[in-house]
Amino acid sequence: MYYQYKKENSIAVPEPFKRYMTPLFMADDPVIKESNFSIHITEWEPGCKIDLHAHSDAMEAMYCMSGEGRVKIDGKEYPFVPGSMIVAPPNISHEIENTGDEMLRVFCVFSPPVTGEDLRKRAYAAVEDAKTKNE
Repeated sequence: MYYQYKKENSIAVPEPFKRYMTPLFMADDPVIKESNFSIHITEWEPGCKIDLHAHSDAMEAMYCMSGEGRVKIDGKEYPFVPGSMIVAPPNISHEIENTGDEMLRVFCVFSPPVTGEDLRKRAYAAVEDAKTKNE
């Protein structure tokens, strides 16, 4: 099957974890009914990050395509630059922040697979949780 990045398919996540998640191959793909992974691209503008979190039932691999940032995984901090990658097995906390001055673009793989709706729900729940903590 052939897939192409399309910005118009992006899920825009609001502040404080502003980013854009673009599904490429998801568990709800209309052609391929069964898969053991899903793929999306996440993009952060300068200064933006995701919350420190872990997935209880999934492994996530994240490969830096372009930009510059920092990543925390399992309590350790590393530079996140093109050619670097992290893998977060289930229950391993991870966080990514764009520390550069251009878009940070990351290729993400989940196993087992997720849907675009799964991505949106988790991202929006983190935003709501952060707003509640700041009230």
